[in-house]
Amino acid sequence: MRLPLPTAQYSQRVRYGRYVARRLRRAKRIALATDVEAATLEILKRGRELEDADGPVQEAMADRDAADDDLDTAAQRARNMLAGRGVEAMTTAPYTLIFPQGIGYYTAAPLDEETERYDELRKRLVELLPPDDPARKDTILVIDAGIAAFNAAVDALSKARTEEALASTRLDTAEDAWNRLMTKVYGLLISELGRPAAERFFPKAKVGKKKSDDSGT
Repeated sequence: MRLPLPTAQYSQRVRYGRYVARRLRRAKRIALATDVEAATLEILKRGRELEDADGPVQEAMADRDAADDDLDTAAQRARNMLAGRGVEAMTTAPYTLIFPQGIGYYTAAPLDEETERYDELRKRLVELLPPDDPARKDTILVIDAGIAAFNAAVDALSKARTEEALASTRLDTAEDAWNRLMTKVYGLLISELGRPAAERFFPKAKVGKKKSDDSGT
């Protein structure tokens, strides 16, 4: 008997378990078949839960990255508006005071500093531009919405990843129980039928096909 590798997808254990359960049932070993079926269905259930748990993770990541893009676009737009106000606009205030470290300080901010950096940009816009300035008014609206969306997505992502980790642990537990059961079933069959007969209850290990000789000989 050769069980699927520890790194194998859960679906391989499901296929393997279904084969073993069917062979046991055909041999009228109903109790063993029922145990194997139950353990295999538990893996199937937990595996599907883990796959489903990835959905909220991907959605939260998409929401977070979209909010990040919105914030970056707003910063770029504000920069362009201010830079276009004169030949020396990029070398004088308020541009130099709003972007003292360049636009990349905001747009290339690490994710864990995203909110802090854009809150800083917001404060600089408020302090250095009049309330009716389009570069201030329009950008602040996007920053406020973007920060709120970004933080909500980060929180959702944290929760989704926690659920995914728990689902992974439940699958690991089910696979461990399944492995132990298969080993016990194999040992019982050997004791009652001998090794050659016991082996027939389990799928044969796949052997890779040899490549044909290109020489044609």
